[in-house]
Amino acid sequence: MRPPRPPTTTSRSSASSARARALRLLAARPRTEAQIRERLVQAGFADEVEGVVAWLKDLRYLDDAAFARDRAAGLVAPGRLGPRMAERRLVAAGIPREEARRAVQEALGDDEVARCRTLAERRARGSPAARDDRGKSRLSRFILGRGFSGRAVSAALGVYVDDAEDR
Repeated sequence: MRPPRPPTTTSRSSASSARARALRLLAARPRTEAQIRERLVQAGFADEVEGVVAWLKDLRYLDDAAFARDRAAGLVAPGRLGPRMAERRLVAAGIPREEARRAVQEALGDDEVARCRTLAERRARGSPAARDDRGKSRLSRFILGRGFSGRAVSAALGVYVDDAEDR
């Protein structure tokens, strides 16, 4: 991690410089409260972080729940990540674990097996059922690594996967 940079000294106050920095960060892409805090501290605005975050929340520019819902929907889109990996990514972005789990479940709905099957077909470039045992085994390891449960992989590929971690 880089050492904090001293804030640029111009005619603007430190608080308005911190606000401008936060707005530029949010203009680039949506961010969580934790990400904004981290970036402001890195930029040398440690004293202004609380005020800037409160200001952004008042303006509704910073909403972790909305970030989690939108990001979860993109992460678990058909052919992308499974619920476990999506949840880990949200937690890494600064979303509390329970809120991340709720957002992923809301985005995923009840079709984990269908999304798993879509990823398997895309990865296999056709029907995964046509693969031999070794190919199915490799495909199942890939899909498990993408965060799908053993139950979903088993149902999608018609292979047995030890789902002891699902319990």
